[in-house]
Amino acid sequence: MSRSRSQSLAAAAAAGLAVIIGVALLATPSAASAAQTKWCHPTTFVCTFITDVPGTDPVSQPDPATGFTAGPTVCTWFDPVNIKNLIVPCVTDEGHWTNAKGCWNSPTEAQPGPPDEATDPNGAWYVCIAPDEACGIRDCFYVSYWSVDPPPGINTLTAAQAAQRLISTFQLEPVSIGFAPDPQIIGSKSYVGVPIWMWVDNPTPLSFGPYSQTATLGGTTITATAQVSSILWNMGDGSTVACANVGTPFMVAYGAVDSPTCGHRYTSTSDGQPAGRYTVTATSQWTVTWTGAGQTGSVPLSAATTTTVDINELQSVNVR
Repeated sequence: MSRSRSQSLAAAAAAGLAVIIGVALLATPSAASAAQTKWCHPTTFVCTFITDVPGTDPVSQPDPATGFTAGPTVCTWFDPVNIKNLIVPCVTDEGHWTNAKGCWNSPTEAQPGPPDEATDPNGAWYVCIAPDEACGIRDCFYVSYWSVDPPPGINTLTAAQAAQRLISTFQLEPVSIGFAPDPQIIGSKSYVGVPIWMWVDNPTPLSFGPYSQTATLGGTTITATAQVSSILWNMGDGSTVACANVGTPFMVAYGAVDSPTCGHRYTSTSDGQPAGRYTVTATSQWTVTWTGAGQTGSVPLSAATTTTVDINELQSVNVR
């Protein structure tokens, strides 16, 4: 098949004019046995089960530094006419071969976006072109498909794919909780109706942001920046407090006043809670924005950490 023919088919498929043609070409695992593959003729749809061939596709994860997954070292295709396995070139003008699909794969020239709103948008369209011998007629059949991960052997990534790879290397951390009363002090407690102060203690780029990295993955240069947009404090009593900043650290000189930025007042004691203490969870809501190849996007992430607090009740004493 000529490259121009391949490109025209790919463009038409990606544009939605021929999204799936000859879908039966794709070898799918047999429910009966993991050691077999089902092959279906594209016109008669007569299916047969064949024994998996050697030289299977790699199962290793893409290298995070390059976004590249190596292709198979031995490329084979089962010839259903002559009932035998054939060695095929691993790389041709049509793309990189995958044993699992039984075709050469390459990104389509047009990338119109995912096929529907329910599909993960961080992917790309690829065209799968079978050998001419697949049905004995030149340009017999092909299939286009959407995939989040590039097929083995293809080291080109879309901007969204490169961004996902880069962001997956971020080792973002939950915040260190600042809390008054200080749960680190033995015997520290507070009381119903008394203001509680919450804040992020010693924020760092990895625990609060901004944290930024730039990398070139799969031929695409991406810059991604992570920043905490808010902290959601689950106070353990059914209340949730959203704080948009790091909060204000408490000082004894402030006295029993409400925090100006992030606080809470309990209305009941913690007597009925496990170990007699409320469990407080601080969940960081991260927003990671990225730019590259003239495109932009954002990815939400979160991280959580917990502490506990002992809430008692003030008793009044009548004096004559």
